[in-house]
This record gives sequence, C-alpha cells and structure tokens, in this order.
Amino acid sequence: MKKTKRLAVVMGLLLLLAAVTTAVPAFAATSGGWTVSKARYSFLTKGQKKTFNKAVKGMTGVTYKPTALLAKQVVAGMNYVYLCQGTTVARKPVKAWYILKVNKDLKNKVSLISAKKIKLNKVKTAKNPREDIASGGLEITKIKNKPKKALSKSVRKVFSKGIKSYVGYELRPIALLGTQVVAGKNYKFLCYGTGYAGKDLFVVDIYKNLKGKCSISSCKPLKLEKYVN
Repeated sequence: MKKTKRLAVVMGLLLLLAAVTTAVPAFAATSGGWTVSKARYSFLTKGQKKTFNKAVKGMTGVTYKPTALLAKQVVAGMNYVYLCQGTTVARKPVKAWYILKVNKDLKNKVSLISAKKIKLNKVKTAKNPREDIASGGLEITKIKNKPKKALSKSVRKVFSKGIKSYVGYELRPIALLGTQVVAGKNYKFLCYGTGYAGKDLFVVDIYKNLKGKCSISSCKPLKLEKYVN
C-alpha cells in the first residue's frame, strides 16, 4: 500500500515537471518575451491622416492607428510608408506594430499596397545607414522632435540616459515599440536619426539594469525596404 502511494506521488511530480518544462520554451518561442507598447502620439499632419484613412477604409480584421509617415517614394503617383499600431478585432484583441505601404495614383485614388507586422524579436535591420536616395528609392520623411508626447516621462528618462554617451546620429524617438523583462528591462525604440551622412530610421535598444543604470545596447538602421517590397 505504501509503495503504491509513493509511486503515485512520484508520477504526479514527474507530470508536473513535464508540464513546467514544456510551457516555458513554448512561450519564449512565440513571443520572445517582448510586450508591445501602446501607441501614444501621432506625428501625422491632417493631409497625411486623410490619405491613411482612405487607404484603410473598409478593412476588416485589424484596426490601424497611425503614428508617423516614415518615408515617401515617387512612382506613377506617390507611395507613402506609415508606422502604425494594429489591433485585431477579436474576443481577445492583440496589439502589434505594422508598416503600411499606401499608393496615391495620378488621379488621387488611394489604395493600400501592403501591411507587414514588425516582429519585435526579429526586427529587420541593416549594417549601415542609407546614403543618397537613388531615383525611385525610399526617401525618409523628417520627423519633428516631440519626445514629451511620444513617450511617457519614465520612458523619456530611460531613453535620455541610455543615449547620453552615444556618438554618431542625433536620435529622436518616434515610438517605444516594446519592452522585455530580463535581469532588469530592455526597451526597443524606433527613432529618426540625422547625422553627417544624412537621415535614416534607427532601431534602438536600451538596457536598464536592476540598479536603474541605462545604457544603449544596439543602434541599427531599420531595413525599411524589407517591409515595403
């Protein structure tokens, strides 16, 4: 009788251990541990918002909230590239950041070309900032410096501390894309950067340790072409 009870206890512990060891990797694989941050501010002008709203009108499944016009591209008309936050229309809504490509043709007809999700654990970046824009290429749009509206007070503090020693480009935050709890906390920003070589969009990672010290851990140009082609 005692042996049967002991066996039952051992089997129960093994089942519990199996459940724990399989749950953690599954979560890590799907989310990467990143939490999507809420969009706080829109840098768009009235005209840019109007074009965006025309492009997404009638869409179902996801509602889009625009944050900034990232780039333009001269074609037969004009292509516009927007950063926005999308929320799924579902019982349990899910938020994510998206890059939308919108076309406005020569007759002013507006249409949505593509909508690609930004995976926070696999953001597509380049080694070097873009140089002079070739004919037909994407031209980065100037983003005004309004960190007080784009970021909360506590996040602004993390950003300013983190980039304090950074040399190269003047970085202006457009949005906090997400956060990741580690031994401390990681913050992932999308920034507009200007420097001697011109302008570009940068994905900036800042680490805040358990003592509150902030440091920039990565600053790489966003590979925008991968999100619009």
